[in-house]
Formats: sequence, C-alpha cells, structure tokens
Amino acid sequence: MFGLKPFRELTSPVRILLLINTAFFVLNLLGSLLRIDTQTFLLGHFALIPDAYTEVWRYLTYAFLHGGVWHFLFNMMILWSFGDDVALYMGNRWFLFLYLFSAIFAGLFSIPFYLFSHQFAVILGASGALMGVLVAYAKLFPDRMILIFFILPLKIKHAIWVFIALDLFLSRSGDSIAHYTHLGGVVSGFICMYFYSKNFSWNMLRGEIKNRREKSSASDKILEGEVGYIDQDQQLNMILQKVSRSGVNSLTESEKAYLIRASEERKRRSH
Repeated sequence: MFGLKPFRELTSPVRILLLINTAFFVLNLLGSLLRIDTQTFLLGHFALIPDAYTEVWRYLTYAFLHGGVWHFLFNMMILWSFGDDVALYMGNRWFLFLYLFSAIFAGLFSIPFYLFSHQFAVILGASGALMGVLVAYAKLFPDRMILIFFILPLKIKHAIWVFIALDLFLSRSGDSIAHYTHLGGVVSGFICMYFYSKNFSWNMLRGEIKNRREKSSASDKILEGEVGYIDQDQQLNMILQKVSRSGVNSLTESEKAYLIRASEERKRRSH
C-alpha cells in the first residue's frame, strides 16, 4: 500500500483522475489564500446535496471535491495505491467505467437515505468511487495484504468486509462521514465486477457478440480455446524476454496488464 509508483508510470486513467481531483483542490486552496470564497461556490454548485437531487451533474462532480487537506490526501493515496493495479488488470476503459459508475451510483444510492431521514447533508469526496475500486481490488487480488488503519495486516478479501461492517455500524452515528455513499460504492463495485467476471465486452453493445455466436459451433469454441491458450503462453514468454532485456519499465501499459492477468491466472490454476 505504501509502495507508490512514480506518477509518470501510473496508468493514464489514474493520472487523469488524480489531476482532476488536484485541480479542484488547488482551486479551493488558492481561493482561501487569496481570501476568495471559492469553497461556497464549489459546494453550492458541485457538491451533492439531497435537496438538490434533480441537478443531475452533481452526481459526478461531488466526487472531485474534498473537505480538507487530509481528506484529499487520503483519498488520492487510495486511488494511487490501489487504482493503478486495478486499471492495469482490467484495462483503461473498464477502470474508468468502474470509477465513474461507482461515483454516480454511490451518490444515487445515498440520496434516499438522507431525504427520508430528514438529515441535512452536503456530500463530497471520492470515497464512494474508491469503495468501488477497493471491491474490484479485493476481487482481482484477494490474497494481497493491506494494513487496516495503517496498523492491522489483513488480506484485502477480508478487509473489504471490515470496511462494509464499519459503514453499516456507523451509518446513523452522525459523524459527518457519508457512510451511505460508501455503501453505494460497494454495491456498484460488486455490480461492475459481476459483469466483468462474465466477460462482458464493450463489443456486446454493438451486437458483435451475437454475430460471433451465430458463426461459431461448439467444437469451434473448444478449438479456439486451445489455440488461445498456446498463443497466450507465447505472448507471455515474449513479454518476459522483453523484461529480462530492458526491465519492467520498458513494457507498455497493455503488456503490464497482460503480465498481471497471466500471473493471477497461474496462481488460480496452481490452487
């Protein structure tokens, strides 16, 4: 968790999200230094406010605002530490969908709880989106160890349930943390990973999967699977040779993602 990569080596979607979050934070910080009330403007127009639930842009923009330095730094550390591995494994498009869908869904999920409980709330921060990312991390790398509260070592597949239990327990504590938004991020993470585990392809949206099924027979699919397995081994050997010649930093993002996927698949086979 503490072994942060250099910024330039992060995947492009993680870099973009870090920069957008930082831009909003710096804008607010500059306003404070110049004695301009940028915080009121940003919160009034971009934070997620239950009473303003019809202003649909807020369901995304709230995820790029933060309430203070520590709130901002902690969330960005989570994105930097966990988001990059998830993006490498899933690919840039899937990761961006996971992050943005989790942010929007988490906001939508939490609004009814605040409206029906008549609690006034101003919801902001990337935590809902990051909970979706943590669920994906737990699904993709279940046996990796993390430090809960920087103290307790625990496998991520167990730690994620500790986080869920804490949000459920504290949801009505009034501690100024958007626990319902966290829980919405968890739900959205499981939804995304369900479709990802079913090999849902973006090509499905264009109907290409239907055409492939009509042209393929059952025997053809078995043959394609065997040839694919051989080709995967050949591709893995080529990537490993490139690493031995020029080092890991010489790999492209797609090659790094392939290497991570191949490693995880081999671990699962060995078990």
